[in-house]
Amino acid sequence: MQGHTDISLEEEGHRQAACIGNRLRGCQEPPQAVFSSDLSRALQTAEAIAGPLGLTVQVDPRLRETCLGDWEGLTRDEIHERGEAELLARYQRDPHIHRPPNSETLEQVWERMHLALDTIRERHPSGEVAVVGHGGSLRALICGALDAPLPSMRRFFLENASLSIVDEVGTVGNRYQRLVLLNDTSHLNVLNVLNV
Repeated sequence: MQGHTDISLEEEGHRQAACIGNRLRGCQEPPQAVFSSDLSRALQTAEAIAGPLGLTVQVDPRLRETCLGDWEGLTRDEIHERGEAELLARYQRDPHIHRPPNSETLEQVWERMHLALDTIRERHPSGEVAVVGHGGSLRALICGALDAPLPSMRRFFLENASLSIVDEVGTVGNRYQRLVLLNDTSHLNVLNVLNV
């Protein structure tokens, strides 16, 4: 369980970061700004995107992964050894209701992620923006884009270095979001082809 624990990318993660950076750099309209969580694994990925574009990563701690409290740094076996196997099973079935001890609620994640999104919108009211974060917390933004209830977060998954695209459309006062792409990892296939 990682959560807020600051862990750097390993070699595979750096290769994946380079692949998503190449993909976004090759877009017809590449990002004009890159925002990232302050945790190293996201920040290193964001730098692989921003650097070649001549951009500076804008760091926002609100884009962090969900805090998993006392379970951070533990394996499932270690959680069992703590006598919390039943809580872990309930958490895996319904993480919206059953949380690790001293962890963040999903409502708290939702709130901070959407506050970060408000800041991003203020700074960049138009154009392409890359937001680099974490699978758990980014799902809150996608639920918001879909007007899906918060428990829907557990109904989809985001792979490391995947690409999801949310468009904002409409006129001022009548804007809405739509999900254009979810969890696309086709750019990572180059790792298998090139055997890098």
